[in-house]
Amino acid sequence: SMPGAALAFGESGCGAGECRDCHSLNAKEAMKLLPPGADKINSVDFSEVGGLWRVEGEAQGKKFNLYIDFSKQYIIAGDVIRIRDGADVSHKVDVSEIPAAGGIVLGNPEAPLRIHVFSDVLCPHCDTLHQHLETLVEENQQVQVMVHLLPLMMEKELAAALGCSNSADMLRVAYSSRGNDSKLDDLEPCAHTDVDAVIDFARKWQLNSTPSMILPDGQVVRGSRSLERIEQMLEPYLE
Repeated sequence: SMPGAALAFGESGCGAGECRDCHSLNAKEAMKLLPPGADKINSVDFSEVGGLWRVEGEAQGKKFNLYIDFSKQYIIAGDVIRIRDGADVSHKVDVSEIPAAGGIVLGNPEAPLRIHVFSDVLCPHCDTLHQHLETLVEENQQVQVMVHLLPLMMEKELAAALGCSNSADMLRVAYSSRGNDSKLDDLEPCAHTDVDAVIDFARKWQLNSTPSMILPDGQVVRGSRSLERIEQMLEPYLE
């Protein structure tokens, strides 16, 4: 009787169809499940992690992401790391809100696929990642990188001047010299408006460290990655 039992089991339960056929959660229900403090739920959707909904919302002007399990008995908050590429799938941003002004473009400006990077020229890990990204855009004309300088260690004045120059060459000089090359003295002084917008965005979306890469769908990847790993991350978007 075992084959028949196995067949019957395969035709019912969670293995029989889509999760959304049996499980549902809307923003109003999610708000009731959360502890006090949440001001707004922006979206509820099925997570790429099985058995969980991903809930995005706002609390005291800051964005948050968390998970609620299908039983609606548990809230999961904190980093959820995808083993394949090390991406923190619990942290995503709204790409449309990333400030456009002051970004420095690497590679083909007409490339259909864009990665955003929040970086600081005094950060050695940022320099390492930047070198990998320079190689990436040289080898792949379908990808461009926009660098946003987030002055956690570097001077805001240098971040503003580099952003206004929109010069990938000067940015490379800044990285290689840790911001201490006489060529940088030739940069025109620039208002801090664009840098302030980057700082505000980083604060709102909790980008607290550099480098932070933003993939095309808003997925945040913190820290440096090898060129091979970056290429693996981009495969789903290139397909």
